[in-house]
Amino acid sequence: MAIILLKNLVFSMNKSFKNFIIIFLFGISSGLPISLILSTIKPLLVDKGFDLKTIGLFSLVSIPYSLKFIISPFIDSKALPILTRIFGQRKSWIIFSQALLAIFISSFGIIQISNSLFFIACFAILIAIASATQDIVIDAYRIEITSAENQGLAASFYVYGYRLGMLISGALALALAEKISWQAVYILMAVFMCCCFITTLVANESRKNWQPKKYKFAQWYRNFIIEPFVDFSRHNNWLLILIFIILFKLTDIFAGNLTLPFLMEIGFTKIEIATITKTFGLFATLFGVLIGGILVKKIGLIKSLWIAIFMQAVSNLAFSYLALKGKDNGLLYLVIFIENSSGGIGDSVFVAYLSSLCNIAFSATQYSLLSSLASFSRSFLAASAGIFAQSLGWFGFFIFSTILALPCFILLFIITFNKNLKKT
Repeated sequence: MAIILLKNLVFSMNKSFKNFIIIFLFGISSGLPISLILSTIKPLLVDKGFDLKTIGLFSLVSIPYSLKFIISPFIDSKALPILTRIFGQRKSWIIFSQALLAIFISSFGIIQISNSLFFIACFAILIAIASATQDIVIDAYRIEITSAENQGLAASFYVYGYRLGMLISGALALALAEKISWQAVYILMAVFMCCCFITTLVANESRKNWQPKKYKFAQWYRNFIIEPFVDFSRHNNWLLILIFIILFKLTDIFAGNLTLPFLMEIGFTKIEIATITKTFGLFATLFGVLIGGILVKKIGLIKSLWIAIFMQAVSNLAFSYLALKGKDNGLLYLVIFIENSSGGIGDSVFVAYLSSLCNIAFSATQYSLLSSLASFSRSFLAASAGIFAQSLGWFGFFIFSTILALPCFILLFIITFNKNLKKT
């Protein structure tokens, strides 16, 4: 009955506004699992006594996010038995991935009791695989359901929802971990994941009247793998653009990989971290997302990219100052505002940039390729963060993470210089 009432309410809305709300809710569904395995899992590992090197290397469980482009052609072209006939091609894949996430997250809550690093890592990877699958479909759905002139606005709604999902599985989960067991926390997160089914049920299918086609392998390979990649090569400096995408968030992610262990080590409690870094941090992030959207609108993408890279780099210096001062709640509020608002600007500008590079005819495969590359720094390049933190100390670690922005500045200069040179 509740689903029927919600569906009637949603369908009574303006069609465009309804789509934005659906995209916002899908953003929550995407943000919830990724925070569980990249952020919330870090305090859990600290509580279980694992060292910084091990915790830092746990960023490798996010490798499936970097391999999305491998499975996206399959998801883009195949139907799921029974589910596709009932819900449609895009919705069926979303429901399937959400069901897997609910199962894997609840199973993780149970298996972590064993204190086995192997099993903890295995279930974290399973969550990442299901989450990456969901992201592929939701990204394609967002692009397909939204008109060209509203893509930027749709991206903002998605980022807002994404951050709210991360708040649920970050701040809320961390705060609950002070009161209840980690097992109960992860099972509760699985319940939240189940609630995301409602969004999928009331959403419109973006591929109406889609029917699976039978292809010979050679034809399928050409249509769904070769063509999207060939089409992307139309961009000038396309190889440099791909490297730039890999490095864009490196300075931010490298430092963020160990932010929670750093704060716990200098004396902040889980409740303080949840309140300041997650709850207050969310509002700082949303403020940054808004500023990023305004920047893109007012001064354009390229100038906004320069500002975003600079802000992300400088924000790490705030953490280096906190490392010198030690525990100070007032200072942490300031540091988190600088860090999260800078990250919000970077997120908003970066999603707009990736969307601008995609051809609508190959939206799923191209966007998954670009987002996979973007997550490469999170999965691989940031894995050594714990090693640097132990050898350099916290102050030196955050200074080093700031320097990591330099290659990104150089690449953006070359890309824009060559682009302007060709125009002249």
